[in-house]
Amino acid sequence: MDATAPAVAPTTSGEEFFRIEGAYSGLGAAIAGGKIGHWILTDGAALETAAEFFDELCWRLLGDGVPLWRATLHVGTLHPQIRGLGVRWWRERKIIEEYRILHGSEHTEEYFRSPIRVTVEAGTPFRRRLDEPTPEYPLLSKIRSQGGSDYFALPLNPIMRRFPAVSWTTDRPGGFSDGDLAALEEINPALAASVDTRALRRISANLLDTYLGPQAAQRILAGQILRAEGEQLRAVIMASDLRNFTGLSDRLPGDAVIELLDEYFDAIVSPVQERRGEVLKFIGDGVLAIFPAEEEEDFAPASLRALEAATHGLERLDQVNRRRRRSNRIEFRAGIGLHLGEVIYGNVGAADRLDFTVIGPAVNLASRIEGLTKRLLRPLLTSSAFAQVCPRPLVSLGFHPVRGLYAPEEVFGLPD
Repeated sequence: MDATAPAVAPTTSGEEFFRIEGAYSGLGAAIAGGKIGHWILTDGAALETAAEFFDELCWRLLGDGVPLWRATLHVGTLHPQIRGLGVRWWRERKIIEEYRILHGSEHTEEYFRSPIRVTVEAGTPFRRRLDEPTPEYPLLSKIRSQGGSDYFALPLNPIMRRFPAVSWTTDRPGGFSDGDLAALEEINPALAASVDTRALRRISANLLDTYLGPQAAQRILAGQILRAEGEQLRAVIMASDLRNFTGLSDRLPGDAVIELLDEYFDAIVSPVQERRGEVLKFIGDGVLAIFPAEEEEDFAPASLRALEAATHGLERLDQVNRRRRRSNRIEFRAGIGLHLGEVIYGNVGAADRLDFTVIGPAVNLASRIEGLTKRLLRPLLTSSAFAQVCPRPLVSLGFHPVRGLYAPEEVFGLPD
């Protein structure tokens, strides 16, 4: 593979590739002629996915007489797990493959021996006819053994000090003609401009998803950016906090504190996301998440998802602590509070510095209930409102004073 990774990461869980098999095979060689550069910047720009766009581009080039056999497009991105994205087109298979390139791949031997490395790093075009063996490039040896005769890679506009790159391969005897190469070079500026737009759009979405969560990101990208702009939302609120984090941070060196927080957040957050919850923010050592209730349904399904996420998160914390115990590292505990109600979901903050979050009495009570976990020595507590609608049985732990409320609140926990 002429990507910057030794292996292909799944685009969806449990799948090696996201394949669009035959989805656009009706285009075929019937598409011919036309100004492809103009198409790239007009109708091509309207195609939603990079896979769909690149697939149609390749068929159009083939229809115009460029003897394509295989083509790839690689683009870097900003993502905590993914270094880059790519699509690969095959003429004979009539499929387009989409894959992810993981961080760390740039240190592998496969990357160092990749024919596209010089294009990605230095923006240098690369061409190699395959009529002779190419032992210095294992990928080209593989392409040659499968029938490829010529390989041509071109850089696009740099993004984050690296160059997106496109590679074109033919299986025609004798390789690409001068006219073929000229046609590919002619469309390269338009292709670079299109990839620029798509890459920046993807990076923006990635960063908003990573730092704000997918639901908040969608609302912001849709234009919900004005201060005091929000909506009423029915949701289960989950508040989680580490026990004695101040003491832990005083006793541990900085890198150990960061490692501990990462393990804690990973244990709590993953179950929330798996059950369609939305992590809104990390507040020091705390987590605030919501599980929106679907329209015209009661709170029962959302409460069940939240309770499952909370119990699964605590189970994962137990697993983390067992590993830490075996390596003689400090263990830690957390408390989780669950409540439900109406919240305001939207923008709050200063005129030019906003936070997209939830506010309201229900959020405050969820946080106060989490605070009771320390006093009652329980890792998980819920409000009476939550217990009344949750399908799973919960036991009353009595009425307890809650800061900010005049009357005590009855709290519930899991059966012993």
